Formats: sequence, C-alpha cells, structure tokens
Amino acid sequence: MANSESPSGLQAKDFTDQRNDALREGVKGLFLMNGGGAVAMLAVLQAIWKDNPQLAKYVIASIAVLAAGVFLAGIVQFFRYNASFSFQGGKHFAFRVYRFLYLAAAYCSLAAFLVGVLIMVSGAWCSLH
Repeated sequence: MANSESPSGLQAKDFTDQRNDALREGVKGLFLMNGGGAVAMLAVLQAIWKDNPQLAKYVIASIAVLAAGVFLAGIVQFFRYNASFSFQGGKHFAFRVYRFLYLAAAYCSLAAFLVGVLIMVSGAWCSLH
C-alpha cells in the first residue's frame, strides 16, 4: 500500500491545488501586465499622436505586442483545459502537447510584455536625439 503523503505531510491533491492556484494567479498577472500596458500605451498614443509621429510608431508597435501578450494569456486556460481532459482520458501524447502549449503561451505572454516595454523604451530613447 502506497503512502500518498509526502514527507511534509501534504497529500498529492494539496500540491495539485497549489499548482492550480499558482497558474491561475500567474495568468491574472499576465492579463494585468499586458492589458494594463496596452491601455497605458493607448493613453500615451493619444497624447503624442500629432506632436511626435516618430514616437507614435513605436507606441503602436508596443500596443500590438502587448495585445498579442493578452491573447496568449487568454489561450493559456484553453490549452490547460484540454490538457486536463486529455490526461483524464488517458491520452498522454495529447496531454504532453497541450501542456507544452499552455506553458509556451504563458512564457510567450511574459516575453511579449518585456518586448513591448523594450519597444517603447527604445522608441523614447530614439526620439530624444
């Protein structure tokens, strides 16, 4: 008979719940980062549209990248849902594919935030000269 408790006294379900909570909160953070960044860039765009068209190009590119980050954050749960059903149905290959996809979407969403911010900062830097 196998013991389902770990040395820390937690059961496997406890670890699963912790992972679920961490991913759920992570996706919320990705939405806030990318969505908030895109909204902030829209406000910047409105302020500089006529006065600084060179910087406006960078702001528009930043908005596009941040919007892609929001999309990627949105599909994390879609892939995760399919991964769960594939695992439950014994479809281990499909589970691995969907798991890879939801992790890749989460990491790419995080990368999109970084790239979007770097585009904006580099645009601001270039417009100084």
